[in-house]
Amino acid sequence: MARLVDVIRVVHPGPTLLNAAAAFTLAQIAGAASHRALLAAVTMLGAHAFIGTLNDLLDRRVDSARHEKPIASGRISVRTSAAIAALAALIGFTAAVALGPLSLLIATLGIFLGVAYNLGVKRSAISWLPFALGVALIPPFAWAAAEAPLPAAIKVLSIAAITGGAALAMQNGLADRVIDTAVGLRGAVVRLGDRRAWVAAALLHLCTLIVVFSTLSGSLESSGGRGAALLLAGAATQVVSLALSATAQPTLRRRGWEAGGIGLLLLAIDVALEGAAT
Repeated sequence: MARLVDVIRVVHPGPTLLNAAAAFTLAQIAGAASHRALLAAVTMLGAHAFIGTLNDLLDRRVDSARHEKPIASGRISVRTSAAIAALAALIGFTAAVALGPLSLLIATLGIFLGVAYNLGVKRSAISWLPFALGVALIPPFAWAAAEAPLPAAIKVLSIAAITGGAALAMQNGLADRVIDTAVGLRGAVVRLGDRRAWVAAALLHLCTLIVVFSTLSGSLESSGGRGAALLLAGAATQVVSLALSATAQPTLRRRGWEAGGIGLLLLAIDVALEGAAT
């Protein structure tokens, strides 16, 4: 059982499952058949499990003091972790191929961004960029999986996802800021410091909310309360996420950026339902 738990930890289950859920839900809203929505979710599961495992594999030396990291602590060997990463990539690419060339292209771009982050971008001032662009790819990927044209609202959602993804990157960096500073990883958050990084995350989330509200403002009354409820739930979740990111506890900060991802998904669902209705 302990071995299974370690394997699950290696693939970064929180963000991996959240991205898979986002792809499945948005593809269903876009009108995808159930099997294609499931393939979209499997693509995301494979892609993000690969990116997460590769991240821990490459960082095994700098993570040596982190007991919760199975590869760095030696509970999972380099060979086993490499096999997990290879299997995850195979699963993700196979599902993307089954969806078609456009889905495969978008999925490949997403994986490229994740690999670029792992290979060195996370040590630079633009460490937020792969997050931002990767999140922005999820709505068009979902619509490609549904083989549906991209509505104007979903194009706006992808733009909003850039600021939302950048905010998540800041919150993720805040969770690891102390450790990153100790080992010399000078990503955006380490360069900015806690206070300025938190303010940047808050402003980026606010920008996302403004764009989403502007997109939905004409349809909130006609949605029968659903649109307003999702908007409020998403905004409230973002407030909670920022409160968690403002604490001094790394564990709570990790829950903070995960909560931020959930809030962003709620907002995406709200806009997607509006886009599908037009």
